[in-house]
Amino acid sequence: MIGGTMKSLFKSGVRDIKKKFSDQNEDDEFATPFGLRIGAAVDIDTLPLRINADDLHVELPDETLLIVAQGYVELGDSTYVHRYYTANDTMIQVLTVAGMEDQHVEEITLYVPHESYYPANDAEWAQWTANGGKLGAPKFTLKDGTEYTRLWFDTTKGHTEPVEFAEYIYEDPDSDDHQENYQQTMLFGRNLGDDKKNEYLLVTIDSYEAEKTVELMVGVDLEYGMLKVI
Repeated sequence: MIGGTMKSLFKSGVRDIKKKFSDQNEDDEFATPFGLRIGAAVDIDTLPLRINADDLHVELPDETLLIVAQGYVELGDSTYVHRYYTANDTMIQVLTVAGMEDQHVEEITLYVPHESYYPANDAEWAQWTANGGKLGAPKFTLKDGTEYTRLWFDTTKGHTEPVEFAEYIYEDPDSDDHQENYQQTMLFGRNLGDDKKNEYLLVTIDSYEAEKTVELMVGVDLEYGMLKVI
């Protein structure tokens, strides 16, 4: 079964970010579990994943990932989501609980972009956000028929409201300048079978300045031993 802290974190009803990550000054440094940071090069040993590559929608990286941006989400109770982005929006997501050092890491997930949608009017947006819309539905089906089951609020019958938070994205570790992205998101997943890797589907309405889009990302769990950070 698909499990883990991030996968079940929102079952308790946590929905909104409480506040900005922190008030940084010139002497502050970004929290960087495992040395992940802007400017880092990351090699991922994808061999354990390639065994199931034919069953995955995740396009596994075959070259070194270069981190060009870093995002933070504070979920409250000393729980943080750290996101590390490449130029093509491949994302390594790290969840830390009760601290930000290596020993506080609960999960590492690799996400790659799958598809973007650009609803043009209220009727098209309602297909995603209305009661009964795709974002809060018990299941999500891709265009090719692949079906994912909602992981957050999985005990709730029928439609549920998405998780809402703000992500603060930095491109320069020496600057306080950042993007503030408001997101409405839901996590879905599917079991590929016994002894096979599970796959996640992160569906997000991303609002930045005047632009609002729907982003689909597919992901798989990583182990620390699969990462080499330079």
